[in-house]
Amino acid sequence: MNFVERFIKYIMVNTKSDENSSSYPSTSTQIEFAKMLLTDLKELGIKDVEMDQYGLIYGGISGDNNKDIIGLIAHMDTSPEIDGGNFKPRIIENYDGNPIKLNDKYVLNSEEFPSLLDHKGQSLIVTDGEHLLGGDDKAGIAIIFEILKYYNSHPEIKHAPIRFCFTPDEEIGNGADHFDVKKMKAKIAYTIDGGKYNEVNYENFNAYSVKVDVYGRGVHPGSAKNIMINSITLAMEFNSLLPSNMVPEKTEGYEGFNHLSDIKGSVEHTELNYIIRNHDSGQIAKQLEDFNNIKESLNKKYPHAKIEVTIKESYRNMYDYFKNDMTAIHKLERAFEKVNEKIIFSPIRGGTDGARITFMGLPCPNIGTGDYNCHGRYEYVSIDEMAKVISIVKALLEE
Repeated sequence: MNFVERFIKYIMVNTKSDENSSSYPSTSTQIEFAKMLLTDLKELGIKDVEMDQYGLIYGGISGDNNKDIIGLIAHMDTSPEIDGGNFKPRIIENYDGNPIKLNDKYVLNSEEFPSLLDHKGQSLIVTDGEHLLGGDDKAGIAIIFEILKYYNSHPEIKHAPIRFCFTPDEEIGNGADHFDVKKMKAKIAYTIDGGKYNEVNYENFNAYSVKVDVYGRGVHPGSAKNIMINSITLAMEFNSLLPSNMVPEKTEGYEGFNHLSDIKGSVEHTELNYIIRNHDSGQIAKQLEDFNNIKESLNKKYPHAKIEVTIKESYRNMYDYFKNDMTAIHKLERAFEKVNEKIIFSPIRGGTDGARITFMGLPCPNIGTGDYNCHGRYEYVSIDEMAKVISIVKALLEE
């Protein structure tokens, strides 16, 4: 089975995670998928492999003991925003740049998605229009499998010892909750979980979640004058006091944002949920301070209401680690040079398991997979770019 066939096999399994679940992994399908991977790894002849009690799969292949152990990591879940389980993916050979009809309702075209034109002449895998494709991150899993298959069948080729791990629940921020650095036994690692094949990420957002609880006072609206405190309108006032331009739809690059991701409530109680992002730790501290300042101001303005703010850290910018130790980055630069590819460094407007893993003591930058428009029905994967990533990783391991 080649990496394309394997990728198509794996995307047929719907492994979307569920942020409202209290279990770990958050969905049972991830455990079933992990069992499938475990069986497939053993069929490849990988003897050093195990699944732990949390559904994480660890394993490895021995190599040149004079080289440092390198870890490769990908996640098994897909975005909860839309179902996976894509049984009708299509391969578009030698893409000509024209619109691609996904089904009777949806068309993938370069007007809305200009990156398509970068893939003229390549072979693409596209969705059925009703599901996401699952390239995030089953493309990464398929790439790692191809690497393991290659070196396991070519023991004569000298390479660094390889450790690998497949994690659940990355899409809901819990992928590294039970990650065990000691089991990896690696000095450096790489998540294979990005987009463009030659983009490398070692900068990501500092990330927090903020929950704002607004408590009002409900009475009959016919006799509410000077008595009712409507928590819904007070919540709207709270949101209006945040910087209006610091939202995802008005920011890019290194610009941070406050994103109101969910609001629900009634007159008595309204809950607002925000995700807060910024590459700069000083700037994100100011953003969080804004929430507390608005809370204090409105609690003073409306003494019979009550506003509470709960702040939780999600992950930190791994650049704060790599600015002092670029070993993992320099190894990638040499690997790209070896295969005559130009490396591009770009900040992630999001995060990966690697951000948390880095601060656990295992430096873990991110490598692309050739996956585009992830988390939706317009997702597609470049087969040509997946092949290039395989070559890059081989060069990294043989460096």
